[in-house]
Amino acid sequence: MKLKKLFLGSFALTAMLFAQSCDDKNDGPTGAPSIELSTQTLDFEKDGGSQTIKLTATRDWNVTNVPDWIAVDPKSGNPAENKEVTITVLENTGMDRSQDIKFTIEFDGKTLTVNQKGTGSASEVVVYHNDFDKELAVKGESGWKTYLDSFDGWKNETGSGISTVEYAFSGMSARTNSSGTSNSQFSDYQGSGKNYLWFAKDNYFHVKNITLPEGKTNYTISFGSERNLYQAADNTFVPEEFLVYVSNDGSKWVKLEYAFPNGLKNRRWDLASSTFTVPSGTKSLHIYIKATLASAYLMDDLDLSVAASAGTAIDFSKGIDLGTGGSTGGGETPEPAGNTIAAVCAAAAGSAADLKDVLVTGVTTQSYVITDETGSVLVFVKADPKVKVGDKVNVAGTTGEHNGLIQITAPTTAVVSSNNTVTYPAPLEFTEANLADTPKKVTYVSFTGNVKKNNQYYNIYIGSVTDKDLSLSYYTGNMDEFVDCDIKVKGWYVGGGTHYQIVATEVEKVETIGPKFSVSTTALTAKAGDTSASFDVKGNVKWTVASDNAAYTVSPASGDGAGTVTVKFAANETEKDVTVKLTVSTTADVATKSYTVTLTHKGKSTSVGGEEVMVSVDKAYLAANQNGKMDDVISYTNDSDYGTTAVTELRVYKGKNLKITAVEGYTITKVEFTCTKNCGVKQGFYVDSPVVVDSGATSKSTGAGKIGTITITGTTSSVKYTAESNQMRVEKMTVTYKKL
Repeated sequence: MKLKKLFLGSFALTAMLFAQSCDDKNDGPTGAPSIELSTQTLDFEKDGGSQTIKLTATRDWNVTNVPDWIAVDPKSGNPAENKEVTITVLENTGMDRSQDIKFTIEFDGKTLTVNQKGTGSASEVVVYHNDFDKELAVKGESGWKTYLDSFDGWKNETGSGISTVEYAFSGMSARTNSSGTSNSQFSDYQGSGKNYLWFAKDNYFHVKNITLPEGKTNYTISFGSERNLYQAADNTFVPEEFLVYVSNDGSKWVKLEYAFPNGLKNRRWDLASSTFTVPSGTKSLHIYIKATLASAYLMDDLDLSVAASAGTAIDFSKGIDLGTGGSTGGGETPEPAGNTIAAVCAAAAGSAADLKDVLVTGVTTQSYVITDETGSVLVFVKADPKVKVGDKVNVAGTTGEHNGLIQITAPTTAVVSSNNTVTYPAPLEFTEANLADTPKKVTYVSFTGNVKKNNQYYNIYIGSVTDKDLSLSYYTGNMDEFVDCDIKVKGWYVGGGTHYQIVATEVEKVETIGPKFSVSTTALTAKAGDTSASFDVKGNVKWTVASDNAAYTVSPASGDGAGTVTVKFAANETEKDVTVKLTVSTTADVATKSYTVTLTHKGKSTSVGGEEVMVSVDKAYLAANQNGKMDDVISYTNDSDYGTTAVTELRVYKGKNLKITAVEGYTITKVEFTCTKNCGVKQGFYVDSPVVVDSGATSKSTGAGKIGTITITGTTSSVKYTAESNQMRVEKMTVTYKKL
């Protein structure tokens, strides 16, 4: 009986467990693991957006392999029939992109391919690329003889702009070895390997006349490089030893600042890059690369591509004369060019020049002009030439192309005699009419023009021509005394495209030529409490000023020549801005007879009793004002040092601070930055960067797209944002505040 009861009890327990298992079967796995998607591909436009797919799964599922530009909601789930999953894609400011997203369920999975349009495919944006790997460079028994002029296995350029490309170089060879290639164990980027370029003594590498795509202004240059000086204890890359320049005409060069993604490395290949913006209408680009330390630097994978967004603004008019760039020598002894200047100029760049008893007819601080019965040529010394006009000299050197003309570089000079008679030919007169016709050889010229100073450069303009200017090459005198004046010049034209280089022999300050008339600004701003504002009238003619608002009087109301006009008015007690038009005009025979100067007299703050006020400043104001006032309440300071950089927005450099301050009695509640790129990306707003507010207040930083927001809780009269991760470039700033 006892056994029977035990058996029945066991049977009952088994039956109960079985019943419980049957009751729970709908909450566990059902069938074999499987997952299905309603589509395998989603396509998005560059603006981004959201799309929904259907998902069916028999097990719990999750999503992997999701990049930061895609959001998936939800990212996981339980077994479901026709579960909706939303795919959201951010705006694409770069090239076309694609990503495979993995939906996984135990041992099964499906892939969803997300495609998004951008600025184009890689093949569409590459303007110039050279991996230098057309033919493998081989070391000979006596060393590397694969100089670029005797071995063309490095010419492996591709891209949309290569049809017009030419090269100039000196001290350059193509090399390869098992450990030195850009795809070796010493490389931190996936380089092309095989050949690289070696920068030896007196080196440079010049890519000429890359044709730029029409309508594009934003570009990125990138290149692989490493420092590998033989037996050096430290081979950390030094950017000051490896210089990169760009030019639109091969005449004036602008230095590019570049960076490696993970900093400077010791004897390791990495890919450096620089993004920049050229002026609209720029049709071609030259690239010039030089190592100031010989036999230390290697380069591979040189690339110029269309960039998705703007970079450093390039002003070619502020470029410098490098004094070289045309020689094609690679290390072999150049062929002789002949014993007359005409023969030297007719020979190919890279030829040997050896001239005897030629006359010095022009001198600068870095060069001199020599003349014989066949012509004239510039000799570039890159130092005090230690000769004077009237010397006869023997000159030996190598020819190179610069500013579109042949010159002699790396010369040795011996003075044969001095105080010889110099007779100049009748000069070619440069005028507005013929300035576009560039001389094809060194030519004696004359002209009269007005001198303008742009940072450290002095440009001379003839008449109303602004797309071409002249400069006195390494002038021996003081150009500051000529600024904003007309000068008459005689001298040697020694080359140029947009910028004509002149070795001056005579410079004379002259009386102002013809009537001139302009104003210092066409926009004035006054704070609500201000009672005056001023601007300058420039020129040499009679003029008058009239105000369209009787409450805003001008003094003086007329003048003759240069003068300062002061506008007087009462403080603005209203909450609205007052706009006043000031018309400055002349009856003189000038191109522009009238200017309108717009005065904006700001209204008082509308914040009363805790009501919030929002004030914004745009890109143009931020570019012009590194520190500024947004209204009578809010001002800002930026401790970044732009140097000579021309900015098109407000820039807060890495490690620098932007401080926004409210006057006493007001508190800031929110600050919003609109940046040039998305939050968390270089040149954008950084959520993780420090924000400092007054004691007793707290802040929260958030970012979405190009907008970065600082929200304030509590009372603060100032907000200090530190660009800790990288620089920030701001094209709009909005501050919300209220009266306490």
